[in-house]
Amino acid sequence: MKIEILFPEVCNLYAELQNIEYLKRCDPSIEIIHTDLKSRPEFLNGGIKLVYVGTTTEKGQELVIESLKPYRDEIKKAIEDGQFMLLTGNASEMFGSVIKCEDGKDIQGLGILPTYAVRDMMHRYNTLWIGQYYFEDGSKEDVVGFKSQFTQCFFDEGKGYDDEFKPLFVAERGEGLHPGIKEEGLRWHNLYMTYLLGPLFIVNPLFTHTFLEEIGAENSEIAYKDASMRSFLKRCKEFREPDRGFTY
Repeated sequence: MKIEILFPEVCNLYAELQNIEYLKRCDPSIEIIHTDLKSRPEFLNGGIKLVYVGTTTEKGQELVIESLKPYRDEIKKAIEDGQFMLLTGNASEMFGSVIKCEDGKDIQGLGILPTYAVRDMMHRYNTLWIGQYYFEDGSKEDVVGFKSQFTQCFFDEGKGYDDEFKPLFVAERGEGLHPGIKEEGLRWHNLYMTYLLGPLFIVNPLFTHTFLEEIGAENSEIAYKDASMRSFLKRCKEFREPDRGFTY
């Protein structure tokens, strides 16, 4: 199984690249491919199971958009055809319609997702987060994480969560995709998008197991499972404490 990391030279904040390194620890047969800003994404040629894009800087977002713009239609078709893709942190903003900036110099996105972001560089939003991932049968499992962002994400006018664009998680404590809602992230076909940091897989062994199953890594086993579960359960307990400060 091959996993492609897009643009690790700029999409590398918060140690989020370790999401994919951790998946390889869970399944050593995974081959990781790194694609730089000057290269055509390998997944467009086929043979890549999962594409990963992590958090980047504001300037990095512009560089990524420019790099992917020539392949915009191919990328959209690949997603619609079932390509697995994971976007964490602010990565999804580059796939949306626009990033609205305080100075009026808005940044046009790829227009693949029906979302836009509003940037406020004077107010960083930092928070703890706990919620659930829901299965199709209605069962659920806990998910924890952190958010640290200068932006908030909204749906384009006339768009929203529906049978096509589903929330990835639902918040128990903490905000959803933006303040005022509990639905967090997005799942569209096999594209997974979330603002949760952690790194996501390292702090969520249950969801990591679920995700590995969904991408077809049948021979995987959660790395450092005992230690990972102890840390996860401890964090779940702490994040549910009534007096626990959440936003900082």
